[in-house]
Amino acid sequence: INARRYANLRRKLLTMIMALLAAALAGCATYPENVSFLYGERYYRANSHTFATVITAVDGQSTMLRSVQVPIEPGPHVVRLTTAPAAGFPIPEMRELNLNVEPCKRYYIVAERDNRLLQNWRPVIERVDDAGGSNCR
Repeated sequence: INARRYANLRRKLLTMIMALLAAALAGCATYPENVSFLYGERYYRANSHTFATVITAVDGQSTMLRSVQVPIEPGPHVVRLTTAPAAGFPIPEMRELNLNVEPCKRYYIVAERDNRLLQNWRPVIERVDDAGGSNCR
């Protein structure tokens, strides 16, 4: 029994170490020096006709859901977005945005509706900021 408990404990410990190592290595991801970032959160919260978006794909490549920022290289891209459905509508709608990304920028992309109760929306670039960085001058 002791050998079996020891083997089980050792397996659990190795699993925990591997998970911590994977998480640490994922946090060390490097980006190109002139990378830009996409954000789906609202920058200006006072506008009642804008809503947060979720960036689901860039150029057909799925992004990690619930990531705060999506790194993107400069150039033309197709960004796929979704937002929470309006009240009374069960399914969110997807939209695509053709975006020419400049180097070293932060893009805040929101959903804009003419009325809070309407399901139809359009993607809008709410704000563009400088991202900073060593080669972003």
